[in-house]
Amino acid sequence: MTDSIRERLRRMLTDRADRLGDGDLTESRPLECIVHGEAISARVYERFNGTWVFAIDAFVDDVPMDPAIIQWVATRSGVMPFTTIHLDRNRRDPTGTARLLVSHTLKADAIEDHELDEVLSTLTYVTRRTRRRMEELITAGDPPSLRPPSKPAAISSDPDPESIEFDELDDEDIESGSVAVRSVPEGRGLEALMGELDNLIGLTPAKDEIRGLIAAQEVARMRGLKGLAAAVPSPHLVFVGNPGTGKTTVARIVGELYREIGLLPTGHLVETDRSGLVAAYLGQTALKTKAVCERALGGVLFIDEAYSLAGRRDDYGSEAIDALLTFMENHRGEFAVVVAGYPEEMDNFLSSNPGLNSRFDLTVPFPDYSANELESIFCDLVREHDYDLDNDALAQLRSLLGSWPRHRGFGNGREVRRLFHTVVRNQAELVTEGGAINTQLLRTIPAAAIPSPIPVSVPPRGARNYGGYL
Repeated sequence: MTDSIRERLRRMLTDRADRLGDGDLTESRPLECIVHGEAISARVYERFNGTWVFAIDAFVDDVPMDPAIIQWVATRSGVMPFTTIHLDRNRRDPTGTARLLVSHTLKADAIEDHELDEVLSTLTYVTRRTRRRMEELITAGDPPSLRPPSKPAAISSDPDPESIEFDELDDEDIESGSVAVRSVPEGRGLEALMGELDNLIGLTPAKDEIRGLIAAQEVARMRGLKGLAAAVPSPHLVFVGNPGTGKTTVARIVGELYREIGLLPTGHLVETDRSGLVAAYLGQTALKTKAVCERALGGVLFIDEAYSLAGRRDDYGSEAIDALLTFMENHRGEFAVVVAGYPEEMDNFLSSNPGLNSRFDLTVPFPDYSANELESIFCDLVREHDYDLDNDALAQLRSLLGSWPRHRGFGNGREVRRLFHTVVRNQAELVTEGGAINTQLLRTIPAAAIPSPIPVSVPPRGARNYGGYL
């Protein structure tokens, strides 16, 4: 019986997975895969009462065993539907790091397709939200908005969405999924915006493409005003590259540039992903996607990991794509769409629907940062936070950045920010271990605060257990 259950569940996951790894769904060899762009581990096991259970774990990140993080996880676990947030601790290193997971279990022999779709959509959504909260918690040192509530939210097997508390979510966010609206300052001018683009570290191919696009749009607008025929390029863009390469930042600048040349009235940015467009049931996704598009009217709709809407036998994602294309057709010139993701997956995404390729003329590459560019990002953070690197620390930093393995999913700027906050914690420990403390000591980051270079034999973080680096 267990073999037939595992085979059925494996087929169900195969139909929904972006990529499938090793494993046979047993306790010793869980099935590793990528679903909606997130690393998923699944297994089937028998409980003490004879019930066969299908357990799904979504990997969030490796996090330090910090008391604030432990307390945050304890008060959030079970608050969102279908999910439990928990730490998988390394017993051999109880004071080090732990894997942060978002999990759910289902009765293995009674799972329906629609039920698995709901669980996977919610798991991946909560995984992204949790990852963002962890970054903020580590970065800001437990800001008030992330402190655990004085009275933990009630845990229910089927909570009322209206009563869910999860950081900054309100009722509208819960209904629409992961959607962020970013306003832009007024009247900075075309020259100032192009200067901001030029001042970004690296990204030379992206900068060149954006300059050419803005020039073409501006000339087309001026030709139209003179009554001349104008070949107007599509305002919709495809951004391809690894995480942390500035795609969201450039999308915001593009919105402002479009506003300055008269292409869009507001230029604001609406940022979302699959979870912000896809609903729990067929028929609702079109309405949900339309609502998100309406929020982007006058500005830019930025869809991260857009490839997760396609590439599988997925009626939900296809419904979202169809609704998006219909809205783009009915509201030409009223907003711009920027879709982003890994290069190969975005090629597959654009070829998944005949209408997509015709609406996206330009693909903008976002290459990984070089070691020198990563160093510049780190040094900018050092200056911004009133620190100084001594010469030995700078040499140690260069050795470390040069040893970082490059792979699919490499975090680029995000990895640098994570490294910076690790270095700051290390420096604080070194300061408190010494004797007299002065301003120079508080400002200086010594070589001892910089982690050692990564040995070549060590695989990328998470590569051994999670399919994101297959």
